[in-house]
Amino acid sequence: MRLPLLCVILSSVLSGAARAQQPDEASGDTISAVQKRPLRQAHRLELLPYGAMSIADPYLQRWGGGLRAMMHLREGLSVGLDVSGLSTWQTEELVIAKRELHARILDSRERGALMALASIAPLYGKVALPGDAIVHFETFLDAGLGAALTETDATHGVRPALTGGIGQRIFLGDAFALTARVGGNLYAEHLVVDGRSQTKAMGFWNLLLGVSFYLGGGR
Repeated sequence: MRLPLLCVILSSVLSGAARAQQPDEASGDTISAVQKRPLRQAHRLELLPYGAMSIADPYLQRWGGGLRAMMHLREGLSVGLDVSGLSTWQTEELVIAKRELHARILDSRERGALMALASIAPLYGKVALPGDAIVHFETFLDAGLGAALTETDATHGVRPALTGGIGQRIFLGDAFALTARVGGNLYAEHLVVDGRSQTKAMGFWNLLLGVSFYLGGGR
């Protein structure tokens, strides 16, 4: 009787030890599968100096730059300000249309803008590159309102303006990110047509490229 009883006790002890190890092993697998996010944005100030150019405009070429300052209230949510300046050149198509075709084209040139912005980042992910390199990225949407300094051949002044766009951040470390954004600017321009003053919505699409610097301590 003692030998069978000893076998039963030993079997129970070994089974209990095996069950006790299973949560640890599962927990270890879960921890090893989760990779730490390289850059934390919550409660940090993002400074984004950038260059910008207009796109998809056959008549005017715009080049410039600006500075965007965004306070990240938490991961994926930020508010801030954007100040920018632009220089504008007429394309050959516009010159030909005015000089040879005598076309009446109402063109407006934005010289600068100040915008209050809100931004959300609904998508975060990572991509594995050759050589076991992992690239973390974030897709964000932003919208804002403010004022734009504009001019035409007959008028100039400060106009109410709107902006909105979609962008991508590629994180380069715990304090830097490469940022690209495609968006549009829309403002209410005052024009003189046939001697009468009119207000029309004018705007353009632009491409922004820059490097974001994150200041302060993230959680």
